[in-house]
Amino acid sequence: MVRNVGGSVGVAVATMFLVRRSQEHQSTLVSHVSVWDHDTARRLKEWTGHFAAQGADTFTASRRAMAMLYRTTTEQAQLMAFVDDYWLIAMVFIAVVPLIPLMKRVRTEQNERARGESPGRVEALPAPED
Repeated sequence: MVRNVGGSVGVAVATMFLVRRSQEHQSTLVSHVSVWDHDTARRLKEWTGHFAAQGADTFTASRRAMAMLYRTTTEQAQLMAFVDDYWLIAMVFIAVVPLIPLMKRVRTEQNERARGESPGRVEALPAPED
């Protein structure tokens, strides 16, 4: 039970950390994107030309180019968040490694002997009453 609860809590914490870091990275990246930046303007012009070549009007092509810029920004933010998440998991793993020698393995046979039962013995469930 402890393993299942620990796994569930670990997944929840990792997911929460992933979402928060993704939002933080996205806000940081968006603050650095400007239509006055040469690289951003070039990329928007390329995407606008691409969408115009596919038959979109100028307004639609420019909106799709902006959407592609936003998509790229969110992809980069998520990638950076995953890197942060893997670092967190690695640090937790490294912190737990020194505790491994202190853990004691409990075997099933020892549990059965402690209860006074013979190994391999299975108790039947009672029949349901009508």
